[in-house]
Amino acid sequence: MTVEASTRVVIVGAGDHGRVMLELFRALGTEPAGFVEPRLSPDDAGRSIDGLAVIGDLDAPAGWAMPAPTFVVALGDNATRRDVFERCIALGLTPATAIHPRAVLLGGATVEPGAMVCAGAILGVGASVARNAIVNTGATLDHDNRIGAHAHVGPGAHLGGHVTVEEGAFVGIGAVVRDGRRIGDWAFVAGGAMVVQDVPDGSRVAGVPARAMMEPQAKKERL
Repeated sequence: MTVEASTRVVIVGAGDHGRVMLELFRALGTEPAGFVEPRLSPDDAGRSIDGLAVIGDLDAPAGWAMPAPTFVVALGDNATRRDVFERCIALGLTPATAIHPRAVLLGGATVEPGAMVCAGAILGVGASVARNAIVNTGATLDHDNRIGAHAHVGPGAHLGGHVTVEEGAFVGIGAVVRDGRRIGDWAFVAGGAMVVQDVPDGSRVAGVPARAMMEPQAKKERL
């Protein structure tokens, strides 16, 4: 469901990414019903963020979940966001699709329910963004990109044509990915990297050009 002014929506996650999400909704002319935490802490009682209250958590949905709202998960960590998204689905909630009015979607670009496209992002012709993924501020996806479920393309990252970012993968701030490359399932591309080769599933790469990141222990052994 695409967020409209009449949509009742909750933001799951009351941190910094939640604040970004709140600004997105307000830019669309929608005031969310409130923030929902995966689990409330004692400090959450009566708390508000930028004027919007924390109204409950996923462990006790009886109050805030009636009538059933749509939701988006505003958590930066991909694995946590996936788990929380699945908890919301299990509660019978409907994911909303949140696209900032200052984002640009060119011909045939598609965004699935639960995904977030932030201000200044550009989705090229034929690009697709799967459920619960994030295309962050100012990121650009050229033509025919495919962004998998629960993935995150960071602020100012630039992806050439026909790039695939698989499920749960992370592309850091300002990274550049060459045309036709594949970022594997749950792979990690560090900020500022230049990806010129495919990144295998679960790998972590950094640098220009991007290469496998050395583990801390391996660094120590070389000293």
